[in-house]
Amino acid sequence: MGRASLLRAKTAIPRYIPIVAWLPKYERGSLPVDLIGGLTVWGTSVPTALAYASLAGVPAQAGLYTAMMALLAYAIFGTSRHLKVTASSTMAVMSAAVVAPLAAGDAATYAELSAMLALVIGVMLLLAGAIRLGFIADFLSKPIVTGFVFGLALVIMIGQAPKLYGVPGGSGNFFQQATLLIMNLDETNPYTLAISIASFALVFALRRWVPKIPAGLVLLVVSILVTTYLNLSEKGVSIVGPIPTGLPQFGLPQASLSDITFLIAGGAGMVFLAVGESLGTARAYAAKYKYHLDADQELLALGASNLATSISQGFAVDASLSTTATAENAGAKTQLSSLVTSGMLLLTVLLLAPFFTNLPNAVLGVLVIVSVLGLLDISEFRRYWNGKRTDFAVAVTALIGVITSDVLTGLIIAVLLALVMVIYRASRPYIAILGKVPGMRGAYGDIGRHPENETIPRLIIFRMDAPMFYFNANVADKQIRERVNKSEPRPIAILIDLAASGDLDIVSADMLRDLVKDFRDENIEVLFCQVRGAVRDRLRRNGVMEAIGEERVFLSVDAAVKDFSERYPPSADAAPEANTVTLSKQAPPNTQ
Repeated sequence: MGRASLLRAKTAIPRYIPIVAWLPKYERGSLPVDLIGGLTVWGTSVPTALAYASLAGVPAQAGLYTAMMALLAYAIFGTSRHLKVTASSTMAVMSAAVVAPLAAGDAATYAELSAMLALVIGVMLLLAGAIRLGFIADFLSKPIVTGFVFGLALVIMIGQAPKLYGVPGGSGNFFQQATLLIMNLDETNPYTLAISIASFALVFALRRWVPKIPAGLVLLVVSILVTTYLNLSEKGVSIVGPIPTGLPQFGLPQASLSDITFLIAGGAGMVFLAVGESLGTARAYAAKYKYHLDADQELLALGASNLATSISQGFAVDASLSTTATAENAGAKTQLSSLVTSGMLLLTVLLLAPFFTNLPNAVLGVLVIVSVLGLLDISEFRRYWNGKRTDFAVAVTALIGVITSDVLTGLIIAVLLALVMVIYRASRPYIAILGKVPGMRGAYGDIGRHPENETIPRLIIFRMDAPMFYFNANVADKQIRERVNKSEPRPIAILIDLAASGDLDIVSADMLRDLVKDFRDENIEVLFCQVRGAVRDRLRRNGVMEAIGEERVFLSVDAAVKDFSERYPPSADAAPEANTVTLSKQAPPNTQ
């Protein structure tokens, strides 16, 4: 018994703690590129971590703690070799949206609740991974995520804009914040505005002409030196202020039960967004470099990363696409690069934190705005418009939902929109009318797409191109009846291909029974083909198969057509009495 337990443990540990499997087998040849990749990501992570802490509404050091702990935890538990789970603009602004109403302006409460939100999200993700809910990554469709993220980027940018001018910011939706900004422009601090313009110029120039240099880190150093030398803080330029050195105070955050209940509601939506963004990015890199990705373990790794940030005074995290791309461009091949970055961030919080005291808040605003510019993906909207207008409408609806309400409401709208679209599309199944493909024996295809396909005289072949459920059964019933009623001459029989349905609910089964009964009263025979075993079992248990008749169920479209043609030869088609339903006594057996 002890030996069996030991064997199970030896198998489980590498599965749930992947670093145990890959680190001992690490190829030393990858070390130089992973070191360079890790150092490069550190150069970009320091400025963005400080900027995203401001975006999340927590102290600057919390951004460093968050990035350090998240990168470390994901490197231990993640299965992607390239993904970087760290502080991100999306989760930072979402965290602020959830926490702000509860904190009521109290900085200590704000930080505590931000950490508690990360804990709540971490627990949710761990539970989702434990019960294998990796499929929820596919729940939010790409058009919805595109629209939501585009709107979120606009909200982030307008929220950071007051820092660029040195004017007071405000709350509310995108338009309310934009109106307040315009009203306060007469209070613009010229030194702050000059820093903002110069910062944008420096970042874009470095990215254009020397892209390998971390523009954010250069901007940090230059802006701090200039602000210190010119003593700009005394001229009204807002600065970060003192940042404490040393490790965070580790421990579980505290919150009241009512606050936790509110955080759970907000955190649930953030989980959908985090999983969609993170798994989508991880899958893209896994496919590009041809290695296996465990979706359920990825949920556990995301959960562990959020738990790690929660116990270190941080805030919620997910995968950062820009950081991941930076590491890949620098040549990073494994999660060792994340360990290097985490280690450098540790040195930063221990030794370098005081250096950031004179960092202008305007520079943080510039860094945030520059980082989210890539989220304004107009080309995707153009692609949706050219490809499928409904996807374009969905993306625009999600975008409008974010900018006309608060971010949390926008997320709820996006999730509800996803539900509505899933139900709507499933409730409007496409039903193809099939015909025989010329020159191909036993092949049948959609006549609507291929008019050259040959119809079978007095037989209409329907193919359900979506599974049948209670919410689309009536739609399918209506389409079939309308097609039959419009047919001239009236068909002798119809054939329904149920290959798309893996099971049936009561409503769908009852619909089929009523359809068979009503058409039989009109002397129209109803045949079925490609009915899966589980569906046949369901029909038998519900008594529907007895109404249909076992002899009317065939293995394939071709088998059903051959049986029909034998019983209703073309010569009999001209006779009115041929419209009477008869059954072949030699119907083929239907076991599958």
